[in-house]
Amino acid sequence: MNNFTHESQKIRYDRQTLIENWDQEKIHKGKVIIVGLGALGSVAAVSLAMAGVGELVLVDFDSIEISNLNRQLLFRMEDVGKSKVEVAARELSKINPELRVTPLNMKIQDVTKADLETATVIVEGLDTFVDRRWINSYVVEHDLPLVSGGMFGFLGNLQVIIPHENACLECQSLIPEEELQKACTPFGDQRKESRKKKPVDDVIPSVSSVSFVIGGLMAQETLKIILELPSLKEYLFWDGTAGVFTAVELSRRDDCFVCSSEYQLNAIPVRSAIDQLIGDFMNQLRYSFNLGKEMVMISGTQTISETSKRLNEIIDSEAILRVIDPSLSKPLKFQVYFDS
Repeated sequence: MNNFTHESQKIRYDRQTLIENWDQEKIHKGKVIIVGLGALGSVAAVSLAMAGVGELVLVDFDSIEISNLNRQLLFRMEDVGKSKVEVAARELSKINPELRVTPLNMKIQDVTKADLETATVIVEGLDTFVDRRWINSYVVEHDLPLVSGGMFGFLGNLQVIIPHENACLECQSLIPEEELQKACTPFGDQRKESRKKKPVDDVIPSVSSVSFVIGGLMAQETLKIILELPSLKEYLFWDGTAGVFTAVELSRRDDCFVCSSEYQLNAIPVRSAIDQLIGDFMNQLRYSFNLGKEMVMISGTQTISETSKRLNEIIDSEAILRVIDPSLSKPLKFQVYFDS
């Protein structure tokens, strides 16, 4: 039953349709991809299902652990060991039988373009900077709105990225640069293994009250985007200890290699000493653009891997290099100039 003229549906959503500029038909046509069904993702998913969003795609390849149960809304003790997305899909369908929900037990990088590019909004509440960075670069490339949230103890934050209109995650300097390549907690078997070895001090402190605040705001911003209402432009920080919200103004960086118009159209200019070793040049790129150790550098069809050679032995000045990094959804393009 998908006909919103049906009396039961009118009654179900009656209170929210009283909101100015609300359009339930737009909400019903919305497709939201939620990446990460943890504390924030589960709260956002419940709110969106209750609001009558037509389709939710749930992306996560983690399984439920006992330690999740203090803050992850959709899971119970009997679900421990099961797939998060499978259980979440089951529970969300109980909340709203009209919901079309698709569980994808996989990494976001493995989701098909057909699913990603037909989304109205992407919502992420991940705890790995590499995956957050990949999603950010993907939404900018494909012009998709992104709602991003995070939490730590009694602290929370929220940012909405509307590509080419406001700052993307790469523009803002509120996350330490060295953290962009450091996963808070790895996924799957690696996550479980790492927790056995991890000191208590390295585990992220989390409480359900913060997930309800930030996850609820994430859902609200998602609904505003679906309704084509003005969205949050600032970085919103919440200090739950003091009970204070702080909105930090963000500006797009002209030199952002993910979202700036200049670097989207042209190669990024970089300089190299005439006798610089390839290994040293690769480290230069890593430090300058926060790239990981797994980056691959390609000239034409040739992969450059002999780090002990000089760069000018492999390429000419003004040559174009492509650099592939797992944390970015597409290669970066550099134009190399040699200093004499």
